[in-house]
Amino acid sequence: MLNEQDPLVQLKLDLLRRALPARDAVVFGDIYGVDGGYTAKCVELGCERALLLDTHETAAWQRLRLERPELDFYKGDFADASFMASVRETFEVGVAYDVLLHQAPLLHTLHLMLEKVRERFLVVQPMLEEQAVPNSVVYLPGNTDGTLHPYPELPDVYRVLDVREVNQSHWIWGMTQSFLRSALAGEGFEIVHEVACEELPPNDSWSWRGYLAERRPDERGHWSDHAKTMDLRAAEA
Repeated sequence: MLNEQDPLVQLKLDLLRRALPARDAVVFGDIYGVDGGYTAKCVELGCERALLLDTHETAAWQRLRLERPELDFYKGDFADASFMASVRETFEVGVAYDVLLHQAPLLHTLHLMLEKVRERFLVVQPMLEEQAVPNSVVYLPGNTDGTLHPYPELPDVYRVLDVREVNQSHWIWGMTQSFLRSALAGEGFEIVHEVACEELPPNDSWSWRGYLAERRPDERGHWSDHAKTMDLRAAEA
């Protein structure tokens, strides 16, 4: 479960307290290492229902669900459009702790997640320092810049730059703050609060950061809304 003495856990809980209470919440990926601890905290902080979406489950999580009927669980991959289509409801708050940098189809997964969030969205994860070009995102597997490795003394544990390990168990993307801000804005969300954790990876190119974003009313020309043209386009005059 959660070690509430850990500075990073404290940061995540502080963000939850800022976003809650709420009627309901959806948590994306909360099993590995914490057994659904942040999902349970959503209920403790006032949610009538908290849904966890994850491909894994543990005995500890199963016991927790039996103890707390407000906790719900759909087993599946939130990067899979078919699975996400089976989630019929939306939620006041969405929580994405340490999951975005593991998603190979990054923008598509973010869109699938945010379709289920009505009002507020929380993100906490390691962020890459700003690059020369704003809105940069760096593909890590196979990258030859060894200075990007967040834990260079643990290359066998954090196989971040290994081109043979492009999967959700490893970091795939190095995201800058400007990229995340723009990616969220493209989905109709604005970051209204951000915080950094003093507990940093050994590599100064990275920092642990947390964000609270709120949905804003807007009219977007979003890729998901564009009709597909299946036949030949008419010639322009």
